[in-house]
Amino acid sequence: MEKQIFEILKGRRAIYPEQFNDEEITPEAVQQLLEVMRYAPTHRLTEPWRIHVFMNDEKTKLAHFLKNKIDEAAGKPGKGERTVEKFERSQAILVVGYQKDERERVPEWEELAATSMAVQNLWIYTRTMGMGGYLSTGKATIDGVTEYLNLPESEVVLGIFYLGRSTHIPRERPARSVDEFTKWYL
Repeated sequence: MEKQIFEILKGRRAIYPEQFNDEEITPEAVQQLLEVMRYAPTHRLTEPWRIHVFMNDEKTKLAHFLKNKIDEAAGKPGKGERTVEKFERSQAILVVGYQKDERERVPEWEELAATSMAVQNLWIYTRTMGMGGYLSTGKATIDGVTEYLNLPESEVVLGIFYLGRSTHIPRERPARSVDEFTKWYL
């Protein structure tokens, strides 16, 4: 079991929209995928992660809104076209963010850390469901999504998780040795 868990963690990779196939993802499958986020560590049980799921026509509307925002931010038309293409290849778009603790029981960085761990749970679990994805964090996209959703200042968008079905097997990622980032005090 220990070795299996290690191999699953070691195999977590970004799967990009061009590697998605056309096999449908249902809202029920996305719901099942989101369940694993609930088990991420969170101080004071704030469970700060917030997910906005876009599928079908709603996904298309968001894509075109963001295209215009990206074009505007870049100062040239066409810059946002790549975003539209990635949305079209994806079966679902998950806007990932966190809710600041209004009672300020924990510092904001802890809410960010908890949300990051929840995203890691989701990302790892995608492979078990025949899915893949990646988190994109461009500023124009984050600002555009925040505007589109009309979010309060207390909800912070971290990025967009592109989600799709995939059988793509990514190559092994080179990783630094543990000794390169660890100091021992024995």
